[in-house]
Amino acid sequence: MKKHDTGVCRLTRKRGKYVKSHIVPKALTPKEVPGGPMFQSDGQERPKKRFDSWYDQQLVIRKGEDILASIDDDAIKEIQRLKLAWKYWDDVSELEMEPFGAGAAIGLRSLSDVDHITLAKFATSILWRAGASGMMDLQSFQVSEALLEQAREVVLGHCEFDPKIFPIKVFQFATKGPLHNLTPMNHEMIRPDGSTEKFFRVFANGLFFHITDTVSSQPYDLGKETWYLGNSGRLDVICMDFEKSAQSEFVTSVFQHFASLKNSGGKRT
Repeated sequence: MKKHDTGVCRLTRKRGKYVKSHIVPKALTPKEVPGGPMFQSDGQERPKKRFDSWYDQQLVIRKGEDILASIDDDAIKEIQRLKLAWKYWDDVSELEMEPFGAGAAIGLRSLSDVDHITLAKFATSILWRAGASGMMDLQSFQVSEALLEQAREVVLGHCEFDPKIFPIKVFQFATKGPLHNLTPMNHEMIRPDGSTEKFFRVFANGLFFHITDTVSSQPYDLGKETWYLGNSGRLDVICMDFEKSAQSEFVTSVFQHFASLKNSGGKRT
């Protein structure tokens, strides 16, 4: 892209000069070594080494980026205050979680003082960014046009966040793993009643959101469950053991892949 390329902003629908826009805020994509490489993947294709997190240079103009940056700034303050990301806590005791039995899910954090809307708008904005982006790395991430438009309206503040449209569960890894980036992904699960629930998974520095795809998972009843953002005054965050997660297995295989290339003198991407 040329430095002064112009076009129509996907967020504001106004024409202007495009600016560089991160899909996931840079504050939540730290590196093990400042200035060094990181690995990125969509969980399917061969992982790549990069020196910056995903950013799109043909997504928004300055006004659109300012809106996204404001959402990010507010959310990162809340994520830091609640110790939801790896970088904001040192010892697991800081999380004050109620432990479960042995397994991948190791505990629960029941939080009563939460800015639900700030976190919900943040998750919804990343869903919109990744779904609206034309980047090659995000081509496998699919969001319906109807849901993208609803997300755009929430990001712009033209309509209030509605947990019935965007049911968002919050999880965090309460054990730490190597720093890495994963693109937002399409997933599905089998519900207790046997129905299939499709959802979008957004990960950033040990924190991840599951956003139900209500377009393909209707009817969807949130009930009075406390693990959905904006559905009650409390928020229950499920804490996971990174080492027992499928994500850990994937990350381990990626690091082994790069280590073998280094040892053999092979070409790295």
